[in-house]
Amino acid sequence: MAASYALTLRVGLVAETFDRHDGIARVGRQLITLMGTQTDIELVLALPEAAAKNRDLGLPSNVTDVISIPHSGQIAQAAWVRWRLGGEFAKRGAELIHASKHVLPVSRLAGVLTVHDLTLLHNARQFRLAKRFLLPRQYIESIERADAIVTHTEAVVASVASHNAKWGSKSRKVGLPFGGELFSAPAESVEELVDTKFCLAVGDLSPRKNLDALISVWPSVFEQTGMLLVVVGSGGWKSQETLRGIDSLISQGSARRVVGASDASLRWMYEHATALLYPSREEGYGLPIVEAMAVGTQVIASTDPALVEVANGGAVHLDPDDSKGWHDAILVAARFTTQHHAPVIPSWIPSVAIVAKSIVESYSDALSASARG
Repeated sequence: MAASYALTLRVGLVAETFDRHDGIARVGRQLITLMGTQTDIELVLALPEAAAKNRDLGLPSNVTDVISIPHSGQIAQAAWVRWRLGGEFAKRGAELIHASKHVLPVSRLAGVLTVHDLTLLHNARQFRLAKRFLLPRQYIESIERADAIVTHTEAVVASVASHNAKWGSKSRKVGLPFGGELFSAPAESVEELVDTKFCLAVGDLSPRKNLDALISVWPSVFEQTGMLLVVVGSGGWKSQETLRGIDSLISQGSARRVVGASDASLRWMYEHATALLYPSREEGYGLPIVEAMAVGTQVIASTDPALVEVANGGAVHLDPDDSKGWHDAILVAARFTTQHHAPVIPSWIPSVAIVAKSIVESYSDALSASARG
């Protein structure tokens, strides 16, 4: 039986990626918007120091307080969130804490943790040394302590359960609605790509993104199609070799790299790309796939279970190590002129109301589990 709570539940929401511009940051901001639709929820937000000082964030009306997370480096910041933030939430009357990424504050309060994926546990070697040795333990302890776990796909629920049955038993897929943040403003053309045929790869350059699969086939693709490879995203730990490969293609005139793309310019690139290419080895959702499909862009993605789930039959899926398969599929995509359109929410993406309801149900699960001790 679900735990009962007062008419208004005060939730401490950890949003340490609020001021970033990657996929997890967009998902984190969307979580705030989702919870802002709930009239029986009050929010105490923990935001990065710079964002917390900004009085013009357009936060939902049910945000009652904002806590500033000190900017002191990634490891020190994670430690502050882990050991200090729980007390700050308790002082402000929070009854439950929801952490949106990796670290759940230590507290006597009920805890919910969003698990995006288990890459940090499956493949920690791709991260910096300090993060590799310190963060996995904190992540495991946060998962262990969480009274409920929420994910965006059934694939991650299955991954969590296969890693640890106890973790799986308290996990729930809540889904992810079509955020629309990317499409809230008109598209803004990228001058160097106007009247150019190109394929798009969106994401950082870390090893799990597997961009080397595209780099290895692109000289042949370019020779046969004249199509550019446009890579949108920042670097990452152990990304030097990938970056060298991209730079080599750039020097040959067959690729471009865009760093710090605005939402407006990224929207334009989605709308004008021949195809989105997503050869990643492990993902928890695959937001670029939904964004590309929303405007009618072809998608070629790996067989990672989360990507297959999110594409819902609307993409071509290939083994991430099948170089010939990727080469040939890209050539096929190049022969088709895609019909781009104004953003349309894919029919299988859940609504804001459904996702918000699932998250609130996870809060009830957590309160029940916490009450049982």
